[in-house]
Amino acid sequence: MVIADYFKSIENLLSNSKLIADKTIDFKEFSGDEGMVTVRLLFFGGFTLNFMEYILIGQQRPKYRFNLSDSKGKLIFRYDNAPHHKEILTFPHHKHLGTQVKPSEEV
Repeated sequence: MVIADYFKSIENLLSNSKLIADKTIDFKEFSGDEGMVTVRLLFFGGFTLNFMEYILIGQQRPKYRFNLSDSKGKLIFRYDNAPHHKEILTFPHHKHLGTQVKPSEEV
C-alpha cells in the first residue's frame, strides 16, 4: 500500500456516509509512504468531528488526534497521542473527557 491508496480509502469511506452533512478534507503527500490527512466533518444534528493523522505506511501512526464537539462547540471527547501525559498507563495514547484524561488504546 502507498499513501495515495490510504487517502483514497478515507475518501471512499467518507463519501459513502449518509450521516455527513458537509466535509472538508486535506491530503498532503510527503512521499510514497508518508503523508498527512486533515478532516472536518459536520454531521446532521450539528456534531463536528475534526481529525488529523500523520501516516507512515507500515508503521504505527506517529501522530493523530480526533475531536468530537456538539452543535454548540462543546468538546465531547478528544483522542490523541501527543506525549504530554506520561502518567497515563497507555502513554502516549489517551482520551480527554471534559477535564479528565483517561487511558486509551490507539484509535
